[in-house]
This record gives sequence, C-alpha cells and structure tokens, in this order.
Amino acid sequence: MKHHLVLASLLGGALSMGAIATASAAEPVKAYSGPSAPVTVQHLTPAMKDGEGYGEKYTFNADFEGGGDFYFSMTIGNLGFGDHKMEAKGRMTINGKSYRWKKNLDDDEWKTNKKAFDIKAGPARISGTPDKLVLSARAKGADIELTYTPIAKAWRPRNGQIAWGDDREKSDYTVFPLMKVEGRYKLSGGDWQPLAGTGYGSHSWSELAPYETTRWTMELRGIDGETTIYMREIGATSDYGRARIPYLLVTKGGEVLIESFDYQLEPTATMVDKKHDNKYVVPETFVIVGKDANDQSRLVRGKVTKKTLRKRNEPLKKMNAAMRAVASQYSEPVSYDYDVDYAFEVKIGDRTERLQGVGRYEVYHLNK
Repeated sequence: MKHHLVLASLLGGALSMGAIATASAAEPVKAYSGPSAPVTVQHLTPAMKDGEGYGEKYTFNADFEGGGDFYFSMTIGNLGFGDHKMEAKGRMTINGKSYRWKKNLDDDEWKTNKKAFDIKAGPARISGTPDKLVLSARAKGADIELTYTPIAKAWRPRNGQIAWGDDREKSDYTVFPLMKVEGRYKLSGGDWQPLAGTGYGSHSWSELAPYETTRWTMELRGIDGETTIYMREIGATSDYGRARIPYLLVTKGGEVLIESFDYQLEPTATMVDKKHDNKYVVPETFVIVGKDANDQSRLVRGKVTKKTLRKRNEPLKKMNAAMRAVASQYSEPVSYDYDVDYAFEVKIGDRTERLQGVGRYEVYHLNK
C-alpha cells in the first residue's frame, strides 16, 4: 500500500479501488471484472452509442523493416453538433518523406457493416477479424495497403470494461499488443512496392467524455523482439472517488507472461510543470512491482527511466478563442510524450524472462 500512497500523493489519486467503497460522496466504479475471454469481432465493431459524451477510437501503428513507419486513426464522437461524426487520419513515412491523410465526415458520409467488422471512412478503411486485420488508406501522393496478424493475441483486461456510477455507463478497451505487418505501397506515378514490419494497436470506446471520468492517464509501451510490455493507468475524478484504475500486460510471442490489475508503482523522479497554472506533476522515472492476477507465483518487477521529453502539448492552445473558452470550462489538458529506457524481469518458477529497450511513455493530465 505504501507505493499506492506515493502515487496517490503525487498525482492526487485515490489509494486504491477499495477507497471508492468508503467514500460516501463518490459514485461506485467497477473495473475489469470477471474472467478473461477471447477477443471477438463483436469487440471490434463500433459501439455507436447515443449519449453526448460518447467517443470511440481505433489506433494502429507500425514500424517498417529498413526504416519508415505508419499511423492510422479513426475517431467517432457525439460531442458538439451532430452524432457519430468521424475523423479519419493517418501518416505513412517512407524514405524520410511523410504522406498524410485527414478527413472529417458526418454520420452519413462514412459506412460500417453491421454483419462484419468493416469501416469505410473517406480515404481510409479497416476490416477483418482479431486474427487478421486489413488497413488501407489513400494519402496525398501515396496509396497503402497493410495486413496485421497477431504475434501476441488481441487482449482485453478481463471483461475489458469499466462501469461508472449507479447508471453503469461503460468504457471499453481492447489491445493488440504485437502484430506482424505485411503489405504494399505505391507513390503517385509509381509501381507497388512491398512493406513488412511489426505493429500494434487498440480499440476503445466510452459512453462518457474523458473529462467526466478522468483526471489523468499514464501509458507505457515497450517492444523487445517478440516480447512486449503495455501499462495503462486511469486516475478517476472526485465524482468517482479519485480511484486509481491500472492494468499491466507482459507478453512473449503468443504467451501472456503477466497480467496485473493491482501492481505497485513508485515514482522515483518527477517533474512539476511550471508552465501550467495547475502545476501538473509527472512521474518521469518509476519502479513497478507486482504479481500475476491469475497465478500469484508469477512475479514482475521493472524500472522505467526518462530519456527525453519528446513533446509537451496543450490542446487548448490550438483552438480559436471561442472554442477555447467553452472547452476550458470542462478540461485543462496537457500531454507529455517521452522516450524512456525500460528494464523488466518476469519470474515464473525457475524461469526468468527479461525485457529491456527504449519505450514510449505518455502522461495526459485533463484536470487537477
């Protein structure tokens, strides 16, 4: 509990999920309950909820052999005028040059298949199953087609959901830890060229807007050969007892080495953002100690150390004055994107697995 106290003190979070039950003013939260189950097509298809706070996002990345990368994003939302609006955007970088696409679409300008997972949104499309996803896009000056197949199977933290409050409004999470990527691209006036590499992705949706449930998030991803580590934490708002809601996944090939929902995280070096009035606190170096949720004899420990702050972003500064005045009533967001060194050790009986490398780490503060 000492480590939970340290994190709670630094980020203003609750001590643990147990704190919710004793906070009389807080609404109940039920996170990641029940047994784990295989990811199905149903977990991929758009939820298409009706509430104003509904939002949904698909994000996939890839790093190509020989250099270059790929980013693919589709976001559905109801905030503002109109429901089920779509933003489809992304980027392919080849030979040092980037080719981008971005399209904002009303609900009648993009399509989803009700019988299968297949979304067509302007210049982009994603379809398939958890065992084979096909992504394509037409960027300015380039076309690209990629197939993603799992190295580590698609995963959900237990039932994959957080139920917020007495109304039981949901947030839902599906993770693609590591995937083999194969495909091709064609530049304007050129021939198709092959592509190969590794990738990862996620799909999430929520019936509530982030500022309604969340004060901060932490996210870590590291890939070392066929081993991966993925950590995500949510710090809930005071309406939900300022709960800390974490999960940690460690995989090797198709094997889940560790999945934990109550590991301890202790910051050893922090940064106070003096550029922002809220003076947000960001853990920059920290240690993790925990056990597997299903097999308490499986142990994990690791250290994450800052290399460099790649980017600090204040989204409100990119809005016009009118939009900023409205948005700032609900949230004062700042994100911090780091390159970090990570070194983890997983102990399974007499077997020890070690993971180390350079990972990506992001802290996102929405409010105090």
